[in-house]
This record gives sequence, C-alpha cells and structure tokens, in this order.
Amino acid sequence: MRRLLVFTILLVAAAPVDKAGVTRGDRAGPSRADRRLRADVLKGMQRYSVAAYRCARLDRVQAQSLPTRFRTGAPVYRRGGHWEEWSARACGQRRTFLVAMWPSRRGGIDFTIEPQRLPKRR
Repeated sequence: MRRLLVFTILLVAAAPVDKAGVTRGDRAGPSRADRRLRADVLKGMQRYSVAAYRCARLDRVQAQSLPTRFRTGAPVYRRGGHWEEWSARACGQRRTFLVAMWPSRRGGIDFTIEPQRLPKRR
C-alpha cells in the first residue's frame, strides 16, 4: 500500500507541465505554486483523501487563484500571501480544497490546506 501511495504521488508530481507551470489538465486557471510546492499540496490533498475517503488516487487536478476579496480579514494577506481553490477527482468524486500560501519567515513558502465539504442535496 505504501509503495502504491509513493508511486501515485510521483505520477502526479511528474505530470506534464506547460509554459505557465501548470499541468495540462488544469482547465480552471494557473496556480501560483511552483513545481515543488504543487507536489507538496498534492501530497497533502492525497493524505487527506486516504484518511477521509480511503482513496489514494487523485486525478484531473485543477487549481485557480481566488480574488483578494476572498476572506479579506485572513492573516494570509497580511503576510503577503493568497488563496487558491484546488480540486481533484478522488475515486470518481470531485473533492475541493482551499489552499492558503504565504512567504515563510524561514524562507520558502508556508501553506495550509482546508478540505471543503460537499453541499447537501435537497
């Protein structure tokens, strides 16, 4: 199981990249994350998917930057960061995550990943 998880992460991290630095399957818009940060975010999304849904396979990953008016009071903006919405298909269902990214005081980028619940159907 662990080898399958590592293999899946490597496949996602090695996805073809276009000039804008996003995966070719990314239709929602570009992420500001570089290749290494994208791999770390995908790893976090996958860990959550395994724990919550028992699903290690993520595909059709999409990312888009959110406007600055999104959560205007969040400390992410005061730290020079921004929010993005990432989504992926996990075992046949679309899962959405909010990702906040900001410059780290130690160098590099700090980030958080917030899974979003599916709206209830009426």
